Order: sequence, then structure tokens, then C-alpha cells
Amino acid sequence: MSKKIDNRKTNMSGSKTNVADEVEKFKSSDEDLTKESTILLSKDGYEVAFEDLHTKTPRPFRFVPLRMGGNGRTHVATDASAALVEEVGSLPVLQNMTERFYEKAFKDATLDKFIRSRSDPHGKRFAAFIHQKLGGPGRVWDADRASRSQKPVTLAHGQRVVVHDRTSAHVAAWHSPKRADKDVGRRFQLDECRVWMRLHFWAMREAGVLELSPSFADYYVRFIGHFVRVYESTAPTFARESLRWSKKQENIDTYMKNECIMDDVLGLTFEEAFEQLPGLEANDMHWPYILEEHQKENDYW
Repeated sequence: MSKKIDNRKTNMSGSKTNVADEVEKFKSSDEDLTKESTILLSKDGYEVAFEDLHTKTPRPFRFVPLRMGGNGRTHVATDASAALVEEVGSLPVLQNMTERFYEKAFKDATLDKFIRSRSDPHGKRFAAFIHQKLGGPGRVWDADRASRSQKPVTLAHGQRVVVHDRTSAHVAAWHSPKRADKDVGRRFQLDECRVWMRLHFWAMREAGVLELSPSFADYYVRFIGHFVRVYESTAPTFARESLRWSKKQENIDTYMKNECIMDDVLGLTFEEAFEQLPGLEANDMHWPYILEEHQKENDYW
């Protein structure tokens, strides 16, 4: 007789919860996630080729505000955000950035534990998400999701789930078999979000995006500030600091010498982390939804 797989996990009270139910609950908690689940998918494929940004002439800075729809909690692409995508070189440049990010994440002692399999096309999927969310031509993220396998993947404790969108992907990360038993099912915390943002913005800087289009970089940091909120409500406040981190080579050198562990953020309380921010950012209650430039871009880059 074959052994039946238990798709549920034990919570703190000792009762059982189903991972599939957790996916639905997480999806319903955020307007962006809910909207994504209703998009009709087509299976048109796409391929990209990387290009070198360092040979291009930098574009002058202009401020582009985020536009919010729904009940004020859903990011809406605009002609201006779509123009920023084209300004940096569209999908090839975005994928160059995201592939660089995952190369770093695979080596990071904190983030790699959330990644069940390194063989999945993480960079391609992330780039497609960014491209579509910012209004790039075509619906490449929809095409990618439509082409994904509907075969369940195995998570910690033998749980299984179909990973087909952003919601299920992040729930799968929380239940990654690479995490310690005590951490399985726990959502991203502030320190983990800060590590994620630092590495991601480092990849953006390394790919030449910030140098080529400071306008895109400025918008994109605010875009990430919006989307990271669903995982940890206090994380957006730290997005600008996360961008600045990779500006200093000594920060990167220290991180690498420390075997890819960010001791300066891991394990801090919110109060301790908050003390690391300049007052202008710590007390800015309107960012990232500002309608006009609060700081010159170089002030926080």
C-alpha cells in the first residue's frame, strides 16, 4: 500500500492547516495578488538576448510617480512607467538584472534557504513580472505563467503544491525543504527582506541600469517598496537604505568575506533597524507613494 502524503502542516496550536488553503488566504490578503489571479493567460513564448548598457549614453533624470488603482493598494502601469522600461532596454536588460540577482541569492546564506530548486528559471520569470507590471509591450509574464508545469512540487514535511504564480511561489518559499524545521511556514521577516532588497539593488547597479536610467532606478526602488509591503509591512521604509548599501564597495567586500551573511541586519529588532536610517527616511510617511520628488536622486543613491 502506498503512503499517503499529508499536505498539511502543524501550526503553533497543534492543529493542521493545508498549504493550498494558505495560498488562497495569502492571495486574498493583497489586491495586487488577487488581481494577478484573475488574468487570462496565453501560451505565447518569448526569448531574450542580453546587451551591454555600459556603451550607452545615460538618460537625464525625470521623476515618475507610482500610480495606484483599486482601493489605492494596486499598482497600475502608466505610459510613463512603460517608457521607463523601454528607456533601459526592455526585457533583455531586466533579465540581465534578475539573473545577476539570483546568482547572488543562491550564494547568500539567508536567501538560498527559501529557494527550493536552483534549476527553475527564476531570473526569466522575475524579469517577465517586472516587464509586465511596469507596462512593457506584450504580456510576457502571463505567457510564462501559462506555460508552467501543473505538476505539484514537494515542500518541507512532504507537503505538495502547484507553483504557478507569485502567491504560490512565495508560500512554497516559506515551506522550502531547505529551511530548518522551526522556520518552515514562517513568512519573510524584516531582516530577510532587507537582505533581499540589498542584493537585488546591487544586481541592478551591477547590470548598469542605475547608471543608464536614474529615472527607472528611482521608480523601481519605489515599485519594490510597494510590492515588498505584502511580505513585511515595515520593509518599504528600508528600500532606499538597501539601494545605498551597494554603493560602497567596502560593504560588498565585508559581506563576501563574511561568507555572504549580512550580520549588520540579521537578527535586529525593528527599533534597532530603525536607528540605522537617516531621519528624513525614517519619518517619511508618504514614500513610496509620493507625487513629486522629495529628495534629489543622488541624495539616497
